[in-house]
Amino acid sequence: MDCHVHYSSPGGPDWIARFSDPLPEISMRAIELAEASLRSGVTTARDVGAPQGVSIKLAHMARAGEINAPNIRAAGTWIAHRGTYVSFARHFGEAHELRDAIRMEIEAGAELIKVALSGWNEGARPKDAVEIPFSEKLLSVAVEEAHKAGFKIACHANDPASCRIAARAGVDSLEHGMFLEQGDLDAMANNKTCLVPTMSVWDAMLYYAHAVDWPEARKKRAEDLRQGSRLAVMGAVRAGVQIALGTDAGGGAARHGRIAREAELMFECGLEPRDALIAASKLIGEDERGTIEKGKIADLVLLDADPLENVRALRLIAAVFQGGRRVA
Repeated sequence: MDCHVHYSSPGGPDWIARFSDPLPEISMRAIELAEASLRSGVTTARDVGAPQGVSIKLAHMARAGEINAPNIRAAGTWIAHRGTYVSFARHFGEAHELRDAIRMEIEAGAELIKVALSGWNEGARPKDAVEIPFSEKLLSVAVEEAHKAGFKIACHANDPASCRIAARAGVDSLEHGMFLEQGDLDAMANNKTCLVPTMSVWDAMLYYAHAVDWPEARKKRAEDLRQGSRLAVMGAVRAGVQIALGTDAGGGAARHGRIAREAELMFECGLEPRDALIAASKLIGEDERGTIEKGKIADLVLLDADPLENVRALRLIAAVFQGGRRVA
C-alpha cells in the first residue's frame, strides 16, 4: 500500500508543471500511471491531491473495474490558504470558507480530506501577516469538520513552522514532515498522528540535481530535505510515532512504480519493514486488506525473497494479485 501518491503527475524534474497540462492529457496519464503502480505491487493507494477532481474519477473507474489500477482512496483537490501553495489548489481565506471547501470536496466524492500548510507565495504576504496563515486555529477547524463527517484528514507540512502546527492539531496523518523536532514528534505520538515521510522526494531530487544540473540553491534544498527527513524519521521511531509508507510519486520528483525504494530509505532510518507495511493499511482504513487472513480480500504480491529478512526483496516481484485475480 502506498499512502501518498499523485497519479495526475508523472514526477521527474518538472513535476509541478505537469499538474497544469491539459485536462484530457492529465486524465489519460493518470490511468497509465495507476496501472504502472499496480504492476509494481501497489494494490491500494491514497491519491492525496489532483487538479479538477481527476483522482476521484480515477478511483471510481478503478472500483468499477474499468481500468487496471490499485484500490484508490482519493482526496480530491488540495485545500490551502489563499496566497499560499499551488495555484491549482482549492483556496480559502476565512474559517467559513474552509468549512465550505471541505464540504465541497466531500460532495464531489472525496474519501479523505487533504489540507496543505505552507508559507506565503512570493509577493503575496500582507504586511504584518503571520508566517503560516493556515494557523493552528484554522487547522483545528478543518480537523473538526472532517472528523464530524467521518473523514480522515491528511496534512501537508514541510517547513519547521508548518510541522509545529500540524503535529499538534490532531490530524490523522502528517505528510512529509521533514523538519519535525522532538516536541513535534511527542505531540504526534500523543495525538496518534501518523507520519508519512515520503523520503523518495529528496532521494529523487538528489538524483535530478546532478542528472540535469540543477542550480546550487536547488541542490542545497535537496540536501537539507535529506538531512531533516532522516533525523525526523529516526526521531519518530524513538518517540513511538506510527509511520506509514508513502512515496509522493508524482507530487515530487519521485516516479511511480518505485515503492521499494521508499521502504529501503525507511529501513535505513531504523524502521522495520513489517511495521512500515502494516502501518499503511491502518492509516488508509482498509480492514479487509493488508494482511493474509481468511475472509479478507486477496490482494497479494508474490516475491522471490522475504522482505522481512531483506527489504530489497520488494523489488523482486513475481506476480501481483488483486481480489484473487492475477493482474501482473
